[in-house]
Amino acid sequence: MKMLKRGYIILIAGGVLTVAGIVISATAAGSLAGQFLQENTIIGQTLVRPSGTINASLQIDDNSRPLTVALRYEPESANITLRETVIDPFGRIINTNEFSKDFFTTFKANTVGKFTLAILNQGSNPVNVDGIFGFMPFVGENNQVNLSPLNSILTGISLFIIGIIAMAVGIVFAIIDRRRENRRQPPLTR
Repeated sequence: MKMLKRGYIILIAGGVLTVAGIVISATAAGSLAGQFLQENTIIGQTLVRPSGTINASLQIDDNSRPLTVALRYEPESANITLRETVIDPFGRIINTNEFSKDFFTTFKANTVGKFTLAILNQGSNPVNVDGIFGFMPFVGENNQVNLSPLNSILTGISLFIIGIIAMAVGIVFAIIDRRRENRRQPPLTR
């Protein structure tokens, strides 16, 4: 029985690492995306007329993490100001800001229940608003950056890169081994 040569073994190991890296990264990214969609209300290209308001609601069952409001609008112009207001389940305003450019804020909810985000166009022109209202996966308690949701994705990417490098090394060793083998074999005589 002929044994596999080192080049082929390294090549196979690299392929396994590459596939494992792809599977781990894709699974982790899918899980992170699913969690993001479940925990957030997405506002997509919603028209807000002058003096008009749009509302977005979000059910909050865990108030240990800060809430996030991230908004942008088009077209940006000097005569448009928007106001965001977040209202808790009891009708109290817990956050309000006026802005005339892209906007991002985090704040703590003191209760659980259905929260409402109201966006008022205080300008004289209509705007299209995009945004997110909810929990950002990378913002933890006390507004600390939390990169742990990325650990699995980064592990998968690392395995993928190591696998690609191992496959390249395996190809080099397979070529070297083949050349050595060809040099050792005596020429065929008739």
